[in-house]
Amino acid sequence: MKKITGVFVSILMAVLILAGCSGQGGSAQSGEAPLKVAMDLKFPPFTEMDENGNPKGIEVDIAKAFGDYLGREVEIINTDFSMLIPALETGEADIIICDMTVNEERKEVVDFSEPYLYGRTLALVGKDFAVRNNVTDEMKPEDFFAIKDARYVGLAGTISVSVPQSYGIPVEEITDVASGLMEINNGTADVFVGANTIIGNHDAYPDTTEIYWGIKEYSQSAMAVKKGNTELLDQANAFVKTMYEDGGFYKTAGDKYDEAIHNYLKDDSLGLDFIIYPPKQ
Repeated sequence: MKKITGVFVSILMAVLILAGCSGQGGSAQSGEAPLKVAMDLKFPPFTEMDENGNPKGIEVDIAKAFGDYLGREVEIINTDFSMLIPALETGEADIIICDMTVNEERKEVVDFSEPYLYGRTLALVGKDFAVRNNVTDEMKPEDFFAIKDARYVGLAGTISVSVPQSYGIPVEEITDVASGLMEINNGTADVFVGANTIIGNHDAYPDTTEIYWGIKEYSQSAMAVKKGNTELLDQANAFVKTMYEDGGFYKTAGDKYDEAIHNYLKDDSLGLDFIIYPPKQ
């Protein structure tokens, strides 16, 4: 009887040890809830859906890599961009990973991680306007924004409006990019300020537009968490740091995403490095 009892105790101890081990590590073992990542899946190559309706893109892979870093499963919450921050506030999402630009207004309602994407500030100008005013990339931004009688058009709520206004320039605000590009193309407006996508916009109208690269401002995009969620914020910051290290996400992803960035920017000379580092001043 004592021998049987001893065997039973040994088996029980082994089960308890295995149970304790299974509680460490990833979510599949610990039962920790999935990390709910909010993003708007209609901004390729960063966030989009494949032919089967599954999330894909650079930031989708970043979200999955962050989940691996935390040892948690990832659940993508497809959310319209305008509703991303409300999704945090209601608890529908834990974190936003969706090329969200850091600005003072958003910092009032969310906490941002360290940046992981950067956007140049560029100006699409009419070619005739550039010739008349001797616009070159060497022109100082103060001189560029001082050109008299220049007509500015910009997308409401974006740097298209805020950057020119910071130089005291009035801007005709519009609600869609296409109409602004058409105005530059047909000469009814002279300057359209934007981000990296200006490169592709110029590619659409190469005969009638030029790009001015001399603006010094640039944007930073970061992950966003609910105000006060310091634990997840610290984890996001630590992960972003690893992305840039040898063997980190960006160091191993270049070959995969360079072609996508070529296509996005309409420039074969620009790859992933162009959007993950701040521009040299």
